[in-house]
Amino acid sequence: MGPPRSQVITAIGDAVNTCARLESLTKEYHCAVVISRQAAEVAGLSLDGQQLHEAPVKGRREPVQFYALKTADDLRI
Repeated sequence: MGPPRSQVITAIGDAVNTCARLESLTKEYHCAVVISRQAAEVAGLSLDGQQLHEAPVKGRREPVQFYALKTADDLRI
């Protein structure tokens, strides 16, 4: 975005909006990491035993499913 040769770089779109919403949930869920169910599956993470949550995301029809992890150590490949 921006004029040619601009030094300003930005990202927009559905993925950015969803990530921003998920990041804001760390405060609400008092956790260090929030990861969507879809991202965890694509990354091959094993989150057995972790509770799956859902949250609405502005601009999306369906809520996003996610895991709220207390620490990064809860991520297992």
